[in-house]
Amino acid sequence: MIGSLIRGITLATFNWKMVLVLLFANIIFALPVALPMFMLVLQTAGNSVAAEKMLSDKLDVDWVTDVVNLQMPGSSFDATGLQTAALLAVAALVYLLITTLLSGGILAVFASEGQRFTMREFWAGCGQYFWRFFRLMLISLFFYAAAIAIYSVIYRWTGRIDDTATAYESVVYKRWAGIVVLLLMISAVNMLFDYARIGTVINDGRKMFRQTFSAMKLTLRHFFSAFALYLLIGIIGLAVMALLVWLRGSINQSSLPAVALAILVGQLTIASRMWSRMAAFAGQMDLYRRLAPPPMAPPDQEPVISDEITLPDEREIG
Repeated sequence: MIGSLIRGITLATFNWKMVLVLLFANIIFALPVALPMFMLVLQTAGNSVAAEKMLSDKLDVDWVTDVVNLQMPGSSFDATGLQTAALLAVAALVYLLITTLLSGGILAVFASEGQRFTMREFWAGCGQYFWRFFRLMLISLFFYAAAIAIYSVIYRWTGRIDDTATAYESVVYKRWAGIVVLLLMISAVNMLFDYARIGTVINDGRKMFRQTFSAMKLTLRHFFSAFALYLLIGIIGLAVMALLVWLRGSINQSSLPAVALAILVGQLTIASRMWSRMAAFAGQMDLYRRLAPPPMAPPDQEPVISDEITLPDEREIG
């Protein structure tokens, strides 16, 4: 497991060009949302205190109220909130599809012989595995729903016990424990379908239910190694991201160069998320190859016995 962890981190770092491609794709996706918001801030806030606050990553509630009242007359927070929620849902769906598309390219690079990033290998993998990964994504929805249902049952059961509790601290601890259980279940589902994607790429699988059950069998048989690897890479990725977030927050954005530096560190923070995802795929693929049984070789063909009699060539006789 440690060897797979080191292998995943090494491959993700070595293929830094793929991190740039993923970061560029993330920027392209974010531009339709970020640019209108940036222009709205410039047009409505100008050189006011609200603009300075938002440049420092602090949302000004008064500015939001003024924008809703002045820019959208007759609107209410309820109607605007519903429209915003619908737009966010559409954006989340598009982002999910883009992530599904790019996952095929990442795994195709790590499954290649040299495990080196090339644009041709990456985009070919994106197109080749998108539809299969999309079907896996639809199957995963049932597993996520089951995890949430289990959490709901636990939450209701602990809620009935909490009604008779005499200490508030025990209630808080139980609620936090329930959230931790939910996060662990969601992490287990994420890990399961990571191995389903990996098995699809390595074995060129086309039946996604079969790949899901094969991944489930593998992860249950080697749960400690698989889940420990997933958590370790996730913790390392979160630690790197937390360090960059702290570094960005420590920048005093009182000047244009400082704002530009904060934007750069912010992009590095997003790139660290891409890097940790690549490290997870590479490490899990290495562990898959160590643990998964090799595919069965086709049975040897029996020699064909011919009834024809071949006469020797005259040159051979001579």
